[in-house]
Amino acid sequence: MIDYTRFYGFSEIPFDISPDPKFFFPSASHSEALASLRYGITHKKGFILILGEAGIGKTTLLHYLINTLDVNVKPLFFPQSLSHFEQMLQEMLTMLDLSPALKTKGSMIHELYDHLIGCLTRDETVAIIIDEAQNIGLDVIEEVRLLANLETSTAKLLQIVLVGKPELQEKLRSEVIRQIKQRIVIVCQIKPLSEKESWQYIDHRLRIAGSGAAEVYTDEALSLICRSAKGFPLALNVLCSNALSVGYCLAEKRISSSTVKKILPEKDILTSDRAQTLALRIKRRLPHKIFYSITALVFLALILFFGRSYLQPIFDAPEPNHSVLPPAVGENTSAPKIKPQAAADHISGSPDPKIMNAAQEVPKIAAAPADHSNSEIHIKEIAEVKQGVNLYSLAYRYYKVSDETFIDHILKLNPEIRNPHLILISQKIKIPEINQALLIIQYPDSVYKIHLRTFADRQGAIQFRRNAELWGKETEIVPLKVSSTETWYRVMAGPFANKDEASKALEEMKQKGFSMIPSQADKS
Repeated sequence: MIDYTRFYGFSEIPFDISPDPKFFFPSASHSEALASLRYGITHKKGFILILGEAGIGKTTLLHYLINTLDVNVKPLFFPQSLSHFEQMLQEMLTMLDLSPALKTKGSMIHELYDHLIGCLTRDETVAIIIDEAQNIGLDVIEEVRLLANLETSTAKLLQIVLVGKPELQEKLRSEVIRQIKQRIVIVCQIKPLSEKESWQYIDHRLRIAGSGAAEVYTDEALSLICRSAKGFPLALNVLCSNALSVGYCLAEKRISSSTVKKILPEKDILTSDRAQTLALRIKRRLPHKIFYSITALVFLALILFFGRSYLQPIFDAPEPNHSVLPPAVGENTSAPKIKPQAAADHISGSPDPKIMNAAQEVPKIAAAPADHSNSEIHIKEIAEVKQGVNLYSLAYRYYKVSDETFIDHILKLNPEIRNPHLILISQKIKIPEINQALLIIQYPDSVYKIHLRTFADRQGAIQFRRNAELWGKETEIVPLKVSSTETWYRVMAGPFANKDEASKALEEMKQKGFSMIPSQADKS
């Protein structure tokens, strides 16, 4: 593997595929699995089952758990399933610094039981953690189940964690070991990262290495990586690492989407020779691309120059007026009739009453007309959408956080967007500055409310609203239909009688800790 760390200014390799707990990323699903493991082990629940596809980050999660367990918990970690129970039992005793006189199974179990009784009196916990447990034999699983029988009348003496692919659950349904299903108290399945979490995962690892996603990859490259990895951390590591290896060979300070496209077929970490070969292919094709582009431009210029004389009469021909009806025979031709619809179109300022009525039902930003031309609302930039860009990547580019609150603010100034997950290439999108005028919203009944945060799920909004009680203002959760199939939830403060009252309330909230700029802490 190419060492690109110095070229990109990293303190270490950010996308190594080893399960380094320092790089653990707490996605929603991984955090839930971690909480389930802590709870099950700490409260001595016995059997715990953690499931997840290959490359989902199970092993990294286990290493992070082991490094952060309480000091009174002794983890016995088996990174790979052993084929013989006696071998597993002997390694358990070695980890516990025990050495029975006899190496028979009965003698070793007796030694283990005595040790666990002593742990119970010292308020210590012993947990067996078996990774890749789908490879364990049915006979070994049955023996492990028997270890769960080591208990007192009040507590389980041994906590057992089985971690593996989803087929492990199918194996546990076998009639041979059906009794084990009754002992599994906690079952948790780790899900792939969302596209938003994939962006955050890449940025998280790069920041630990001393950089950031926006400094290393273009937005288009990041979007392509996230879509291709389909939420699997291992795939993200491979794609990001390979893109950096080839980018280093090309001397790309920011990895382009064209470089990412070249490494997409590679499923493993590139060797130095392979990365240089791919980079050489890109360099060889570059002159051809430049030649074809110049040829196309020259050809287009010739068409425009020589075709002008032939096309000009067509452009200069008068356009027929389809809204004018020809006069009937015998009618006065001095006043042509106008179609009713065309007449309505020619009347300046005549609105469609249906549109007006519909607009009255939608809250608007305080003191801003329908076109959002309020001078108090400042536009950072008008961004043109390129291939691979979405609103989450735009939010990250301009605000450094991919958050539904920022996207909601963008939607306010771009009402033509009917789905936050669907924007068009070359579409112009207004990016607002986050200021007080953007947060204060006027409702049709002339009341004002303060837009605090927006959440993709109602539970997140409920949690934030509870935390917002410290600001001493009345809050509510308002559903917001962002597409035909998706609803977000705004947390609003108010109502207030006028804009000045809302502004004063916002200042008071800021003094008590409210920030107009959301952070990841809002989601926790």
